[in-house]
Amino acid sequence: MKKIIGLIAAVGLTASVYANENTGCGLGSLVIKNQNTVVLQVLAATTNGTSGNQTFGITSGTSNCDKPSNFVSNDKLNKFVAENMDELAMDISAGKGETLETVAKLMNVENKEAFSAKLQANFSNIYSSQNVTSANVIDSIAKYM
Repeated sequence: MKKIIGLIAAVGLTASVYANENTGCGLGSLVIKNQNTVVLQVLAATTNGTSGNQTFGITSGTSNCDKPSNFVSNDKLNKFVAENMDELAMDISAGKGETLETVAKLMNVENKEAFSAKLQANFSNIYSSQNVTSANVIDSIAKYM
């Protein structure tokens, strides 16, 4: 059993070029490499779902899965953005401000001026609706780092 788990982990580390965004990561993306038909994609997705290894792959970065962004686990950043959504929106739209500086610091941004300018230029993509969540805002901001 240990050999099988080791083999799956090793294959997962070396086969990341085969991931298909339709089927996701996991055993199915490793076993069915050529997913050029609907049937093969359905089979790969079903294998991913029934094998139950996607969670392991996501948390470990194996089985064609990417680890989540570090910002997801940054509790201080998540809490700060959630508590300051309106102020952050105003600062991003202005391209400067205390809440924007704090977000840059929490995200370890080196060039704060360029960061602020990018966010200001992409304000409508970051705050895409009145119902946008703090998690959506953080994910959008991470794209412009």
